[in-house]
Amino acid sequence: MKSVLAVNAPVFGFCAAVLFGLSACNGSGDGSSSSTDEVTIEQISANGGRVAWYKGGSHELIAFDAIVDDVTKNTEVFVMDPDGSNVQCVTCNSSIPKGFIGQPEWHPDGLHLVVQAENANTQHIRYNHMSWGINQDLWIVKLDGSNAEKIYDNSAFPEHAALHPHFNDDGSMLIFAERIATGEVLFLPSVTPGGENPWAGWQIHLASFDLQVPGTGKLFNHVILYDTELPKDRGLYETHGFVNDSQIIYSATPDGENYVDDIYTANIDGSAAVNLTNSPSTWEEHGSYSPTGNALVFISSRVNPDWQAPADDASNLRTELYIERGGVTEQLTSFNEDGDADKRYLTSDYEWDAEGRRIAVLVQPVDDLTGAPYPTEIWLITFSEPQ
Repeated sequence: MKSVLAVNAPVFGFCAAVLFGLSACNGSGDGSSSSTDEVTIEQISANGGRVAWYKGGSHELIAFDAIVDDVTKNTEVFVMDPDGSNVQCVTCNSSIPKGFIGQPEWHPDGLHLVVQAENANTQHIRYNHMSWGINQDLWIVKLDGSNAEKIYDNSAFPEHAALHPHFNDDGSMLIFAERIATGEVLFLPSVTPGGENPWAGWQIHLASFDLQVPGTGKLFNHVILYDTELPKDRGLYETHGFVNDSQIIYSATPDGENYVDDIYTANIDGSAAVNLTNSPSTWEEHGSYSPTGNALVFISSRVNPDWQAPADDASNLRTELYIERGGVTEQLTSFNEDGDADKRYLTSDYEWDAEGRRIAVLVQPVDDLTGAPYPTEIWLITFSEPQ
């Protein structure tokens, strides 16, 4: 999700159980969806950003990034139990450069995390945040913060980006979105630090991975997908992972237009792309299948039918989670309907648990009048049975 977070200290275990179709928190103002499934939803953190839920057998920790300095907005990566307890900082004492550190992804061994971090080209502004990844590198770090190594280096290429890294099931491949500088300086309200269109210049990067090789040598057999056009003529790609190691899933915005995302699957070589949402006037992003493969969850702006891309922008954007099962798509969350009337809500990055019965999701409340962000929250959605 393309937003910058503002986070306060943690508050855990805040909300009560609900049944789909009813308001959460005993009417306190945050919500769930309509369905026949019984579901609970609760706030597990008031201090959190993008989430990654470990799916191996050794533990079930949720990794997340969070602001640690209200002035600089610097972030670090933490882990916590699924109920929001036992919060521990992973990167606070690591050798990763301070600044925007986040967008964690678990290595399948459950002992390492890949994260994004700013490099020397950063201006530490909106597009250098890990939600965009511009002027950021990829690092790997052990769970205790030791042995941090840079595995993908963008520092020689200002305006380049690395975004949303994801491993395949056995950790032998890593996929991420990357941006190449377009060389086209524009006069737009929102541009990159170098004055370029942030929605242009993207491609998908796939590489083999070997944890035992030092530094950037961990990534090899590099393959670039969707790079046939000139960078200025490409749109945004955002990677969401692998589907059974034979396909990839991602969102894409064509031709550098803003917020015209749809969600796609494709073969691992980029062929046979299929548009799963096919809704060009709304913003769909962060598509992910449940571990069973029976449900697709994604975020969407369709909760507000008056919002139309690309004419509208983030100034009046509202998003919710949606779930598609058996060809039927339903709204899964209802923060914007049930939340505070003076706020709008950006329901954003999320992660399934190993069983497909729970989802941890980032929710960003925003002042509807001023656009100022409120503290960012992590909520836990629990289904009565795996999806």
